[in-house]
Amino acid sequence: MPKNHMGGHRNNAPRKRQPAVALDEENPIVLAFQKYSTELTMKHDRHERIVKQSRDITIESKRIIFLLHSIDSRKQNREKVLEEARQRLNKLIEVNFRAVVLELRDQDVYQFRGAYSPGLQEFIEAYTYMEYLCNEDAEDGTKCVSDWQALQAVMQYVEETKSKPKEEEQGQEMVAVALNTEVEQSPRKFQFLVDPTEYILGLSDLTGELMRRCINSLGSGDTDTCLETCKTLQHFYTGYISLNCQRARELWRKITTMRQSVLKAENVCYNVKVRGGEAAKWGATFDQKPSEDVDEGFY
Repeated sequence: MPKNHMGGHRNNAPRKRQPAVALDEENPIVLAFQKYSTELTMKHDRHERIVKQSRDITIESKRIIFLLHSIDSRKQNREKVLEEARQRLNKLIEVNFRAVVLELRDQDVYQFRGAYSPGLQEFIEAYTYMEYLCNEDAEDGTKCVSDWQALQAVMQYVEETKSKPKEEEQGQEMVAVALNTEVEQSPRKFQFLVDPTEYILGLSDLTGELMRRCINSLGSGDTDTCLETCKTLQHFYTGYISLNCQRARELWRKITTMRQSVLKAENVCYNVKVRGGEAAKWGATFDQKPSEDVDEGFY
């Protein structure tokens, strides 16, 4: 028999096809794998629905952040913009996050964490930025934002249940005990899980918006806001670098970005502190001198 170039024997005879074996639909193994297939399909469909909701939350949160950046002391539009942003954020909580919670009920939340994580972080950034602007002119001088527990308390929901009709009894029997009366069940409560890790990651993105506010306030001539925002950025960075993030790659990446934002804000404040009126070519007017306790550098 001739050999091929690999040294093996050639056999060009057609192979006989094996007859298809009839599949036993009642086999326990087949039934088990059919069940697994159904569960995986339901999980993938639920994951896609949550991703769509997260995408909508991300887009709307970015639009709210852009709206908050439109606050200008020269236009006197602060209260109007803050009220609109507050209403849109509440709508996200009542509509989009509620839809995500309904998808996650009776499910392992951490299996779907990657599906809603981007939207949650963007929402936390917008929500805390709105709170920061609301508390910016506080009488006690403190600028605070909600922690993850306070944000968790906001995302509490009650299941909407239709009231069940009760059987009415006529005459004096209404005073007696009604055995056939239908008792309404108490509505079921549920909440959206705000993971502290997601809160820390979302809050770190707030520093980028504070850096933009620092630069924008300089352009509008509000040097006091510029210097105060730079101080806030320094406090944020001081707190974040104290965290142990050796194994948290994403947190370390955000801290690196945060440092760049701090350096940009410090560079702007340095020009305000040193150059003074020369920085007016940026479009700012300096009626008051910066306070003497402003740190020119950062540690």
